[in-house]
Amino acid sequence: MFKSLLDLFRKKKSGEHRQTSPDAVRKYAKANFVTPARQKGEKRVSFTARQVHDGMGLSVSFPLVCSALDAKKFEEFARVNLVKRSGVKQGASAGWTFKVL
Repeated sequence: MFKSLLDLFRKKKSGEHRQTSPDAVRKYAKANFVTPARQKGEKRVSFTARQVHDGMGLSVSFPLVCSALDAKKFEEFARVNLVKRSGVKQGASAGWTFKVL
């Protein structure tokens, strides 16, 4: 019983599942893909759910990544317009191409 109580309070190690919000996914995508493209003067930026998912160290969270980036909220937050959406609806091969505004 004591061990199970300790497990409740121990810190999660790297690679363990942790709660991630859609806003955290949007912030990651903006910081790691959109902002660098904007700084380079690029007009478009493309990335996949796999790149975001793995970059954030997530575990089996492709639906979260896809729904966060498919939302109009991402376009407004990152100041981009969706040009093309490819791949599956909610999986690793989902991809986006955005026009950088």
